Parts: sequence; structure tokens; C-alpha cells
Amino acid sequence: MASSIQLPKHWEDWASWLLGFWLLLSPWTLNYSDDAIAMRTAVLTGFALIFVEVVTLSVFRPWEEWADVLIGAWLIAAPFVMNFVSPVGTANAIIVGALVMALALYELWQLNAGSRSGSSPKT
Repeated sequence: MASSIQLPKHWEDWASWLLGFWLLLSPWTLNYSDDAIAMRTAVLTGFALIFVEVVTLSVFRPWEEWADVLIGAWLIAAPFVMNFVSPVGTANAIIVGALVMALALYELWQLNAGSRSGSSPKT
């Protein structure tokens, strides 16, 4: 008997997972580790994104995509809320945040489109 909720197999989940690892490494890769606030935000948010993606890849639930939307929104707002000094750290947070949000919203759209058509978009 097949379950109505299946493990996600879309590339969007794996892309978000990779973006989490990018966030972890980006302060040193892009050389903004001297901006302590931007560095900590990238590392902690990267860990949070990786955690959400591990959960998504093991037991998919739609709320996990909403968690990604919130993480993306946080990344976009963080440079202004936390007063990042580094323009590179600011740009990185905004770009990664927009990508994370776009991927999550696209998956939510697919899930909604699949439920309206009666097929599972996650297969």
C-alpha cells in the first residue's frame, strides 16, 4: 500500500542542502570571516538549513518547505537587522536567501499543483 506522502526526490531539496553547506563555508571562501556577525549568521543559518533539509530528505512534510521559506526570509533580512559590515557577506546572505525561498516556494507550488491534479508531484 502506497503512502500519500512520499520522500522528496526533486533536485530542489538537494540544491537547498548544498546551499546550507555553502553558507557554512562562505565566510572563509568569500573572505568575510572578519565580520563576526555575518560569519556567525552564515554558519548558524547554514546548520539550520542543513538540518531542515536532512529532515526533508528523510521524512518529507510540507511544513519543512515553510521552514525553508522562513530561513530564506531571515537570510534576506539578516544583513539589515544584524548590521553586517561586509558587503560581500550582505550580498551572499541576500542571494542565498532568495534562492532558498525560491526553491521552497517552487516545491510548495508543485505540491499544491499535484494535489489539485490528483497526482503526487514528489515522485
